[in-house]
Amino acid sequence: MDQTFKNLFAGNEERFLTFSSMKKREDGKMVPDYRTIKRGVSDQDWARHIKGETSLGLSPLHDGMVKWGAIDVDLYPVLESDDEVEALMKAWRDPCLIARSKSGGVHIIAFSNDWVPAERMRAYLEAKRDAILDPVVIEHAKEVFPKQNDGDGSQMNLPAFGNERSVLAWRSATVIAYVSDEHPVQWDQVEGDCHVSDGIMADAMLAALTPKPKARKKRTTERKKSAGGFKHPEQSEGRRDYLFKCAASARSRGADKEQLEEIIGTVNDSFADPDHEYGAKGPITENQRLNVIIQEVMKFEQGSPTNLSYDVVERMNAEWAMMMVDGRVEFLHQPSGVCYPLRDFTLRTKPMTCMVNGKVAQMSDMWIRDPDRLEYDGIVIESPEYDGPGWNVFQGWRIKPKPGDASLWVDYVERILCGGNKELAHWVMTFIADGVQRPWSLHPGTALALRGAQGGGKSFLGNMLTRILHDDQAQEIANSDRMFERFNRGMFGATFVLAEESVFAGSSKQANTLKAFITSPRWSYEQKFLASFTGKNVHRMIATTNDEQAVHLDDDDRRWTVVEVANMFDDPDSGEAREYWKPYWDLDPGVVLGYLLGYEVDRELIGRPIITEAKRADKIMSDPVLEVLHEIAESGIVFDDLDGNGRLAISTLYREARARGAGPYDKPRVLGERAKKILGWKGTCRNAMHIKEYQRTVDGDGVPTMHPILENGGHARGIDLKSLSDFRAAVSRRTGVDYDNGGGWKRFKTPSVDFRVGDPEDVEKAYSERQRAIHGEDIQF
Repeated sequence: MDQTFKNLFAGNEERFLTFSSMKKREDGKMVPDYRTIKRGVSDQDWARHIKGETSLGLSPLHDGMVKWGAIDVDLYPVLESDDEVEALMKAWRDPCLIARSKSGGVHIIAFSNDWVPAERMRAYLEAKRDAILDPVVIEHAKEVFPKQNDGDGSQMNLPAFGNERSVLAWRSATVIAYVSDEHPVQWDQVEGDCHVSDGIMADAMLAALTPKPKARKKRTTERKKSAGGFKHPEQSEGRRDYLFKCAASARSRGADKEQLEEIIGTVNDSFADPDHEYGAKGPITENQRLNVIIQEVMKFEQGSPTNLSYDVVERMNAEWAMMMVDGRVEFLHQPSGVCYPLRDFTLRTKPMTCMVNGKVAQMSDMWIRDPDRLEYDGIVIESPEYDGPGWNVFQGWRIKPKPGDASLWVDYVERILCGGNKELAHWVMTFIADGVQRPWSLHPGTALALRGAQGGGKSFLGNMLTRILHDDQAQEIANSDRMFERFNRGMFGATFVLAEESVFAGSSKQANTLKAFITSPRWSYEQKFLASFTGKNVHRMIATTNDEQAVHLDDDDRRWTVVEVANMFDDPDSGEAREYWKPYWDLDPGVVLGYLLGYEVDRELIGRPIITEAKRADKIMSDPVLEVLHEIAESGIVFDDLDGNGRLAISTLYREARARGAGPYDKPRVLGERAKKILGWKGTCRNAMHIKEYQRTVDGDGVPTMHPILENGGHARGIDLKSLSDFRAAVSRRTGVDYDNGGGWKRFKTPSVDFRVGDPEDVEKAYSERQRAIHGEDIQF
């Protein structure tokens, strides 16, 4: 066995192609009885090929890289004379090897010193083909190996099969070697000198992007007639249907009868490739069946010849699509999912040019006019099986699920997040699994809020979701304006919205908008320079905060499940904390995905929130008036009620509510009515106490005393809170808190100062602090 031959044609190590006999078709094409052997090529296989005993076909692909590539010129006869071989070798200029193919055509083979990406080798060979070969030959040289960028790849019959598929010539950068019986090919010389460098490849590909000189104008015009090409069908019911659809596509792009005959012949020949979907059946050999297809297609109206060949249209379609969104045209860059208006699309694609009637034209302009451009009607988020007219933003999960031990994940949700409450943990796990299993589905109408000190593990949940889902499906939001205000279109399709910190706490206005965001089946999205549209609302809100209040809640809230996450470590950055969390952060997200995909989801369960103690506390803090009443119920002391009569002055209520977040435009009367509505009581009293201010006096020993100054001499307008037990029962109905039922109202005590006058600044500081405590100040939320 010649080791250098093996080195030159190294490739796929999983399978190879062989055959034992061939038959000739009417058109002269030799059709072998191919067999694919699913193992690597042995030294004996290489030797039998060189001896001409058993043919060897091999794909150049190996992990997406290649060391050789070839152009299959399927035209015969071709290069019949030595002069023709010499002319091609001189015109080619780059190192290459030319050998006969099994049917009498030729393979133009290029070698690389080292492994190069398959896409680069193919682009280089296509550029050389289009620059050097005659247009007639190019029409028969569409097959370029490697055909694919990865996988096993299509196989090609190797040259030098005994006395068949002989090498005609090869060249280095400077020397041409012609091969004959007297001067056989020296494979060690080929291995040493016949290789294309990266620089040579780059020059050829760059030259292909450069407009052709005017001297070649005539050739461009001659090729225009058949430049339309055709579309290979994605689905077909057999070989005849496949050929019919190819021909119909070519007809719509301007092909005449002669071109249809050529196209059908070329496509029919491709059925001989065992890697083709109809490779097992082979080409149709009855000419009458092929003629019938041509006759049927010729009945269709001939389209106008297009300026772009279909392979160029396909390349554009692989990257771009025209999209109609709410009556406006946009251009979708499919790899990134970013949409561009026409102006930006034109600028982005300006370097992409082509020759039209001998002149340079912008390829995107031609593509926009092409009938086979890729189009979408609107933007949707649907399951992977969606086959509608819209652009589906759901492109699958970030990773693949794996089997494995997910006990750490279960422990995190049950013990760390939910404090061992299995009912709550089941709700949380169901809420998460629902979004992971069906990211395209309508939200359940509920949301999850996690609150607790830093280092409790709240953020781990969001981190795991971002490792399972793509960035567009799990988005972290630090500013609520991004959801509710303008320019929120990038959020469409975000299954999980991870809101960091208490971006909604304390704001009743945002709370009202948030209610609609959580429950509405559709939401509006807009972006500057692009169309606005309304789409399916799949958003599942997960809010996390280190603050005491996570979200603003109404009395009748039916949306939020609020979870208090316990603090695990006083110092979350300590070595002990990092060591504790390491196994959780090392948890394989594929295993978690597998667990969540298999988790049984009860959509009815997560359609209602779980009422937790944390939610009750959030509900109290969401209403400043309720929070004041709650504190009174807990202590049994009414603010400013010096006699312990159980009467709350409206002015006092206003002061205390303002200190707990009531707005500056909330009038005292309105807050008083709010308190009576909570209690379910009517009417007011005229003998409540409201301390307007404190007057400071100092006795002869220098001890200061605070004297309260009452509004109206202790006869302020207020609310009679009745007995303490009745009041606590009324407040409990709103807060859900069980208050102590014993005892009666206690007196409110005025502040005392327990130091003598020494430093006037100390006294003034203490007095100022007390005044602020009594009268309150604005607290921003």
